[in-house]
Amino acid sequence: MKKTILGCAVTTALLTAGSASAGGLWLNEYGDFSGGRAGAGAEAGTDDAASIMHNPASSTRIKDNRLFASAGALIPDIKFDVDYTTPRLGTGNGGDAGKSAPAGSAAYVHDFHSDRWSAGVYFLGLAGAGLDYDNDWAGRYQGTKVDLLLASIVPTLAYRVSDRLSLGIGVQYWYSKLNVHLNVPRLDQTREDARASINGDDSGFSFKLGSIYELTDRTRFGLIYQSEIKPKYDGDLKLVIPGGGELFSGFEESVSVKSELAFAEYVRVAMHHDLDEQWGVNLSIGWENWSQLGDVPLATENRGAAIPTKWRDTYHYAWGVEYQLDKRWAFTSGVSYDTNPVDKEDRNAQLPVDRQIRYAFGTRYAMSDTLSVGGYVDYTDLGKSRIAAQNFGGEYQNNGVLGLSAFVNWAF
Repeated sequence: MKKTILGCAVTTALLTAGSASAGGLWLNEYGDFSGGRAGAGAEAGTDDAASIMHNPASSTRIKDNRLFASAGALIPDIKFDVDYTTPRLGTGNGGDAGKSAPAGSAAYVHDFHSDRWSAGVYFLGLAGAGLDYDNDWAGRYQGTKVDLLLASIVPTLAYRVSDRLSLGIGVQYWYSKLNVHLNVPRLDQTREDARASINGDDSGFSFKLGSIYELTDRTRFGLIYQSEIKPKYDGDLKLVIPGGGELFSGFEESVSVKSELAFAEYVRVAMHHDLDEQWGVNLSIGWENWSQLGDVPLATENRGAAIPTKWRDTYHYAWGVEYQLDKRWAFTSGVSYDTNPVDKEDRNAQLPVDRQIRYAFGTRYAMSDTLSVGGYVDYTDLGKSRIAAQNFGGEYQNNGVLGLSAFVNWAF
């Protein structure tokens, strides 16, 4: 009986609070040299092992065995500014809600000494989010903590159709984990809030298709398609009601829960062009199908429902330059822009996604003919992310992420 009440009560609370869904969360930089130009032109090939992370067809351009590895950190600065609220919700702004996180990736391309075939494998994080608000903040009924991870290991295979055209595929085995916490209001408004949480994980397969067209020795184009990834989170839904005189006070119970999210399919086209021996320009344009997110199903053993979302498709634009100073040193810089997927009336504090602007600068140093090292720094402006809920609203006065990465490339 308690589990039936729990399933009904918390499902209803989550529907009232808003979506536990993701949107606009694909990572655009993977720790390699192209990250220093905000990922611009990466789908057209980068001529190192990391190239297959962007486009599986690009490995046909690589000679010798190549190994790539990167390590870095994402350091957010996220603070909400309350514009309006109710006496019950209070004026808490949630504090510094950003959670710093490590980042890393690795890739290997094997040389089969074939004029046609090439293969490799890579590992990286595809998407993620991390927020941790104060428990007494004004938006606590939307969310107090969010952890979302999507990572994959991907073998790739590429085939050179002609001197100019190459095709490739990457088969992604992915793992995703979701953990969401929020407060639940009690009938007696003078008593401490109840606390609810959902956690679950899932794994499965998806794919990325790619092509590279080398128009000239100086100009090439890349086209990629990333399939939709749709984790079905089987986990636990937990409700804790602090002690007191109210019905169910001191109550704590868990039930099985199922939820489902959709990471959007997307298409990107890119160009790399060498102006001369020193300067190169890079462009990327993309479309992401976030409108397919639809309603997010949420079900317990005794209750099923759907959380409505109103996401729309987003578009990605990136431009960057490279400068080869001499045989050792190279520098790169770029900017990218991703459009806003959701209006302020439908935006949720669990994942307050808005338009995104990235600024990046990087460098690479060739220690020898076979070994190079480098790194980049980028800053992502996540926008105001205004929230206009029924009982509270405002915008994020600080909303950005500093990204740092160091990498190494080795040919053997």
